[in-house]
Amino acid sequence: MSFLLPCPNCGPRDVAEFTHGGQLGNGPHNLPEPQEERWFHRLGCRRWFVAVRDVRDNSVAHTRWLDEDSVG
Repeated sequence: MSFLLPCPNCGPRDVAEFTHGGQLGNGPHNLPEPQEERWFHRLGCRRWFVAVRDVRDNSVAHTRWLDEDSVG
């Protein structure tokens, strides 16, 4: 399934440009709710960042750099 993922540097891009790096945290994984995930923009700025993505519909609430503190 394709969706747009907003890179904090490059803006919204097709998810095919990125590599998924897994969910952050030690809690339960793959729950039907928003989760924080690592993403690498391999065809763009080549930086790691965090996306808060709802796995039910792939909507992305926000993104931030991996080294920034979590929001909320």
